[in-house]
Amino acid sequence: MLRWPRQILFGDVDAMFASAAAVKDPTLTGKPIAVGGPPPRGIIAAASYAVRAFGVRSAMPTAEALRRCPHLQLIPPDRPLYRRLHDDMRRVTDRLFPMTEWGSIDEFYADTTDLQTRHPDPRLLAQLVKDSIFEATGLRCTIAVATGKTVAKIAADASKPDGLAIVEPGREAAFLLPQPLRALPGIGPKTAARLEPFSIKTIGDLLDPRWDQVLARMFGHRLLWIRELAQGRDREPVIGDRESKSSSHETTFERDTADPAFLEDVLRGFLRMLARDLRQEGLAAEGCTVKLKDARFAVTTRQRRFSHPLNYDPEMWPTVRQALHELMKPHAQYRLAGLTLFSLVPIPAGLYDQRRRKAVQAMDTIIARHGAVIGLGGVCDDDNE
Repeated sequence: MLRWPRQILFGDVDAMFASAAAVKDPTLTGKPIAVGGPPPRGIIAAASYAVRAFGVRSAMPTAEALRRCPHLQLIPPDRPLYRRLHDDMRRVTDRLFPMTEWGSIDEFYADTTDLQTRHPDPRLLAQLVKDSIFEATGLRCTIAVATGKTVAKIAADASKPDGLAIVEPGREAAFLLPQPLRALPGIGPKTAARLEPFSIKTIGDLLDPRWDQVLARMFGHRLLWIRELAQGRDREPVIGDRESKSSSHETTFERDTADPAFLEDVLRGFLRMLARDLRQEGLAAEGCTVKLKDARFAVTTRQRRFSHPLNYDPEMWPTVRQALHELMKPHAQYRLAGLTLFSLVPIPAGLYDQRRRKAVQAMDTIIARHGAVIGLGGVCDDDNE
């Protein structure tokens, strides 16, 4: 079997948060479920494939999701479960690969070039990864192998769910040719809309010399990079990561947005989930990082520290909100938002008095049982203003 000059494996767990709920409760398998907070202010964090057929997507207001799919089953987030499953997946990748780069809790890259002597058939290696992750976690994932990270990710996205894709060396351009424009990094919805009048709808259309002048005006010096990616030329390395003492969540929106209120609702929903997880694990965060990715795929972040370690979201929200508004630019459109709570430490002695601690524990019990969004009296909570 021909040895690849470079081989990159990409893995993506299929609808991880929704799938994790089905792992915990198998009776939910195949049903229209979504993970998120209840209306009126709740946001969908993840949607199963069964409910996506109704147009339900992540970052959608829960009220709109229920309107589109009245029989939707709403499941409260369970971050400790997601973390446990992620740790189980890490043990699999640590065993199979010398180095893994985790892009998020459910996506990873591995450079498997040096594993070809032991695993000469990339399809068998991909199947081994799929089977090993399923045995360890009960989660299905899509695996793609290509010569670069970009092609591997596009191949996986085109093969979901529970897919396996191999793009052999020399076949990158032919594979990318019919793929939709939006699949290529750097092509957002606004750019795709501007190209549509010229009938530029696929990645292959970007290479047509008829559109040289149009594309040069639109992309400027970025056109060379865009066309390199469109031909599958991508040498971005896999950079092994180490788990940091942080907790995070992010989502890519179905449509780009410039609405500050929408971004606030998304981040406030993330903060509720993350803060509750910290309380359940006996931790507090010393600071937060807000992340935004704009329509041009430029990523910006803003980091802020709390006055002291915290794990109750209404007290944390003013700092998160300030970071968000410092980050946002006038007229910018955003396609992704994320929040990280960092420098996690054991709950400091005296963080809350005994009365407050019992009240917070009672609140978490109610949220876990009923999915209700409530707060404690005497603490500023923007939801109630």
